Amino acid sequence: MRSCSSVPARLRGVAAFALLAVLLAPSSTAWAQTGGEPVEPQTEEAFFETVDVTVVNVDVYVTDKKGNPVSGLTAEDFEVYEDNRRMKISNFYAVQDGLQVRTQQSAQGIPIERLEQAPERPALERLPLAEDQRLHLVVYFDNLYLRPFNRNKAIDSVRRFLARNLGDDDQAMLVTFERSLNVRHPFTKDLGSFNRALDGLLKLSGFAVQAASERHQVIKRIDGSDSAFEAQGFADFYAKQVYNDTGNSIDGLKEIVASLGGLPGRKALLYVSDGIPMTAGEDLFYLVDLKYQNSGQGGLQAARYRIERRFTELTSQANANRVTFYTLGATGLRSHASLSAEYGGSLDGTSYAEVDFLRQSNETATLDKMARDTGGISVHGTNNLDGALDTFSRDFRSFYSLGYQAAHGGDGRYYRIRVKTTRKDLEVRHRTGYRAKRAHTVVTEGTLAALLYRREANPLEIRFEFETPQQKEDKQYLVPLVVHIPIGKLSLVPLSELYNGRLKVTVAVIDEKGRLSPVDLQTVPVNIPKADIAQAIGQDYVYAVELVMRAGAQEVAVGVHDEISSKTSYVRKRLRVGS
Repeated sequence: MRSCSSVPARLRGVAAFALLAVLLAPSSTAWAQTGGEPVEPQTEEAFFETVDVTVVNVDVYVTDKKGNPVSGLTAEDFEVYEDNRRMKISNFYAVQDGLQVRTQQSAQGIPIERLEQAPERPALERLPLAEDQRLHLVVYFDNLYLRPFNRNKAIDSVRRFLARNLGDDDQAMLVTFERSLNVRHPFTKDLGSFNRALDGLLKLSGFAVQAASERHQVIKRIDGSDSAFEAQGFADFYAKQVYNDTGNSIDGLKEIVASLGGLPGRKALLYVSDGIPMTAGEDLFYLVDLKYQNSGQGGLQAARYRIERRFTELTSQANANRVTFYTLGATGLRSHASLSAEYGGSLDGTSYAEVDFLRQSNETATLDKMARDTGGISVHGTNNLDGALDTFSRDFRSFYSLGYQAAHGGDGRYYRIRVKTTRKDLEVRHRTGYRAKRAHTVVTEGTLAALLYRREANPLEIRFEFETPQQKEDKQYLVPLVVHIPIGKLSLVPLSELYNGRLKVTVAVIDEKGRLSPVDLQTVPVNIPKADIAQAIGQDYVYAVELVMRAGAQEVAVGVHDEISSKTSYVRKRLRVGS
């Protein structure tokens, strides 16, 4: 039995496959195993090793040389390459000012403001956005790397930004990070409610003030050191702390990005911080070199604390989940130590200015990378935060979405994407690649989306119910859960004397305190004798499992994926356990 003492619920006996999968039908024949690890007939393997054809969507932002968005392009104006192989565009959306623009004949790349003068003006129709083009925006304040003054100034700008730019079909969620991830408001269209949640952020601590003080003390110790060895020890101790904090911050971002995978449509993450280091302590190792003329030895020491690989993992995950980063440096214009007597010590002001400049470029390199790798925009070094956010808004309201069919299906590999236009005077931005998710990843993420964001879909028409909970000794309850799956909605294939199918079933639970269980996934074979298929079509396939829950309010999400048809259902239900 898996230990899950820190979560509200767990599946009982999963490791031993103590799950009950029984087909209920008028006859007494049982067409599924009831115990032990399921053994699938070898004849099934040839059938189930199929290659799915999936549609890959790439959001593309096109600007002229001055950075102005360009409208009026059609599919003929784009070329899409996957791993340097040109792909045929199968789906094309052009969105302008939050509405889809449908062209009934080719606009031949004419900017929309010049269409009146075009010899053959295309017929344009403004349509509401399709569901898979609507925006989910995560506003993310990283308090680990924010000073309260900078954050509160950014909050005011975010309020104005959302009031101007959040569309009728768009939703926003508010998240903060303080060495752990905190969802301050779930996705909503209600700006009044969202603004009240922003008010609550004004009283939170910003850990960047403490971090700046600690860095200042280390600089003093380095300046007062008696040897390069001693100074490197001070820098090394500081770098380890910053490295751990940066790793925690990345983990928070990965957690929220992972949770967005099951949501349809475009996802954008507005990341607000004072900057987050690419190489922990790089500036202080450089300071040691300046003081002791170490000929670059500090650079070798700093290289041990470079965390670029973790940021690459983050952006790869974001690309797989269609999440674009928009990064905002909240510090504004900075003045360097050369303009004050802040540091004093044995080095001149110019040397300290070089150290501060290196720190600044180190902290903004990560903001640039997160945006660049996912096709977004990074703005920092400006006091005009409203203007910076307006730059982001152009992407939210006007873009192109290109879709192409990938025959490799969900093989788990990462594929590079390159998009270019046939017009040389235009520039394009887009995510740099994506990971072709395996089926178990897709259904797991969809189950999380149903649980966390109440995103349900039920093409298989499944339903589930709870049976009477039984209290255990440790104030926990054993809750039987029964899932009903209509056999008539499944795709079954005749092989030998059986009709065969295969399902992936997931279960996850969250309690009233937001504690989330791991998503448990099981592969369940469906085997029905040909002689009984007529009776079975009108019946349910029943999948039963026992959950261990704490007392209190709980929400349960169940996912069922039909591997043959690739149809997936996600449903959720609330219950209260105990008194």
